[in-house]
Amino acid sequence: MRLALVAGARANDPVTTDEQGRRSIDLLTRWSLYAVSATAPVVMVLVVVGAAGDKASHDRRTAALLAVVVAQTVACLLVLRAGVDRRMGGRRPVQLPLAAACFLTLVGVLVAVAFADDTDPLTFGLAAGGSAILFCAALTAAVSPFLRPTWLAVSVTVPALLLGVVQTVTQDQVVWAVNYALTVGTVAVIYGATLWMLDVLWQMYNARGVQARLAVAEERLRFSRDLHDVLGRNLALIAIDSELAEKLVLRGQDGSEELLARIRQTAQDSMLELRDVVGAYRSTDLTTELAGARSVLRAAGIETRVVGDGGSLPQDTQTTLGWVVREATTNILRHSDATAVTFDLAMDHEGTVLTIGNDGARPGGTGGTGLVGLRERLAVRGGDVVVSAAPEPPGSGTFVLIARLPVGS
Repeated sequence: MRLALVAGARANDPVTTDEQGRRSIDLLTRWSLYAVSATAPVVMVLVVVGAAGDKASHDRRTAALLAVVVAQTVACLLVLRAGVDRRMGGRRPVQLPLAAACFLTLVGVLVAVAFADDTDPLTFGLAAGGSAILFCAALTAAVSPFLRPTWLAVSVTVPALLLGVVQTVTQDQVVWAVNYALTVGTVAVIYGATLWMLDVLWQMYNARGVQARLAVAEERLRFSRDLHDVLGRNLALIAIDSELAEKLVLRGQDGSEELLARIRQTAQDSMLELRDVVGAYRSTDLTTELAGARSVLRAAGIETRVVGDGGSLPQDTQTTLGWVVREATTNILRHSDATAVTFDLAMDHEGTVLTIGNDGARPGGTGGTGLVGLRERLAVRGGDVVVSAAPEPPGSGTFVLIARLPVGS
């Protein structure tokens, strides 16, 4: 018979908070955005040179346009970096790069208009219109981290409507207004959605850490509540009886012996009740411990699945393995970056083996006083505990704990 408990957790992180996973996602997202924004000069070359022909490659206006787009790309990258950093809680300066990006965008659009037909500046060709739209798209991408979705939509819609009105009045067409809305709108959606996903993942990492701490706090609160219920009344009674006995002794009156006897009896009853509470906390069946582990893991944002039943094991064996489950669950919450956990119980003619594995091992995670205590506890019954860890790559290593109890232990 085998009992398997599989638990899977999905990031944000923090958020337990996995700093390495959060940093990896942050770097992957921001450098993906940087790479897309850095392609603006290449796209500009393809648009201008490809649309205007070979002569344009030697035109001074083309050279000026390419020089402006390179400078604007650098300024937009600085603005984008500052924006992403601020969304993640940083305070990178943005005023100067933003002013430079806006100025260079205006200059770029004016230079692009120079490619228009000499008889009508609004009769844009592909080189002129495409270049102007690329300048606006680059600026929109750079400022997207600073704008809410509503304002980001406004920053795309308003210029497109204004351009559409101008073209309708002067040329009775809206082709470049539509091109502007499609191109710049697509850039805004891509950058906005990517940053939104980064925000969600960041919050998930943070929430994971908060949920783990809440789960541990809830367990401590439950135990403290049990102690208060058991000892609160008896300690209050001891205090009252002690005060009365003291007054009787000071006055030389009889009756203090009866009060002292009652204090002694109350203290003995309290010790017995405390032993019962601790015994119930320590000595429990394996099924209850697995249910408790599932509850704590779910409170920490971890999905759980239990297959099988370990209720047929002897009570002593269940108590010992229950300690193993409890210690392993605590270590998973406090000392690992696990995304999957497996509790596997196997019984045969040689004994009982409980294997606990997770995929979130951290470097240096094979020791600890908790594991020493488990080894000592199982050694008394002829069993042993073996652990192995492979913490590479970071955040996705494996940690396996194997607890063995021989037959008749």
